[in-house]
Amino acid sequence: MGLWGKMIKKQIKGYIVKSGTYKVLEREKNIIKDENKKLKTENNILYTENKKLLEKTKNLEEDTKNLIDIIHTNKENKLNLLNYINELNDKIEHLKRNNNDLKLVIKNLKGENRSLKQIYLNDDIPFSPDYNKFTVILPYCRTDDPDREQNLDITLRYLSSIGIKNLIISEHSKVSYERLLMEEYGDLFDSFKVISNNSDKNIFNTSLAINRGVIESETSYFAIFDADCLTEKKNIDMAINLLDNGYELVHPFNRIIKDISDKEKFKEEYDFKTVKSKTQYRDMADGGIVFWNKESFIDIGMENEYFNGWGGEDNEILVRASLSQIKQIRIDDILYHLYHERPLEKSENNLEQIKKIEKIVSKEDLLDEINKWPWVESAKKNLR
Repeated sequence: MGLWGKMIKKQIKGYIVKSGTYKVLEREKNIIKDENKKLKTENNILYTENKKLLEKTKNLEEDTKNLIDIIHTNKENKLNLLNYINELNDKIEHLKRNNNDLKLVIKNLKGENRSLKQIYLNDDIPFSPDYNKFTVILPYCRTDDPDREQNLDITLRYLSSIGIKNLIISEHSKVSYERLLMEEYGDLFDSFKVISNNSDKNIFNTSLAINRGVIESETSYFAIFDADCLTEKKNIDMAINLLDNGYELVHPFNRIIKDISDKEKFKEEYDFKTVKSKTQYRDMADGGIVFWNKESFIDIGMENEYFNGWGGEDNEILVRASLSQIKQIRIDDILYHLYHERPLEKSENNLEQIKKIEKIVSKEDLLDEINKWPWVESAKKNLR
């Protein structure tokens, strides 16, 4: 094409660009471009969504598979659980039958016990216990608590008022108050002793104090009195009578306790009828006041001096008493407690000592254990 031809083509193209048809086609071209761009964007979005959907589908398939496994496992567990429940039901039925048998045995024992108590605890049977036969042993550690010191004073004066003849206060402390106690209470009893057991620690060892008092005593029977516990004279008389009739351990109350809060009123006449406090039922109340045959007490190991602090020693010795088949009885009456604030802390060591004794299953094994206790050998030598 020559120069002329090129000029004509350029001129025609100019006419076309200026025409309306061209402009319409240009707009449609741009619209098509925009639509195409949108389609590409939507396609990308759809691709991404599809990819996510595929992942969800895959996860759902895995979840479905896991669910099927869980269902199978649950079926097995359910079957095992049903079998276990059936076994438990069988055991429950067996225990029910045993329980009914035990109830019958207990009923018979209660009947026998009532018969024994009617013989030994009958108030109509006349007896005059000899207070020369027994000694009251009172473990003691002086405190700065005026309530506790008042309790000691009331207890000692009450025991003197009912005719107790022999009393030993057994201290366990760094400092002895023997002189003050002798001056204050020495003339209240026929025989009044204060024995001092030195403590190199601040912890009061009740068991040690009791054992030293028992060794020092010169009577066949003794009674351990906490400094804040009282019982009526009739129960003391009954306890001595029961010891005379072959019992080795007597509780003058049956785990029933009343607090004496109005001490000033009570000590006017030592009248227990004036005590109007709420009756407390304590299943673990094994201490407070306990009467013993001295020889039997020593034979079962005495109080466990490995105990320290507060709590548990009264319960532990009863475990040994039962294992040794000690003949014991409880009088159906109340223990009166001279009120004071109770300590909050109990010794963890004491709990371990109880568990240790509870693991022993025979009298022979118990004897093997207590014969290792150094205080027992000393007491047996003294008894001979």
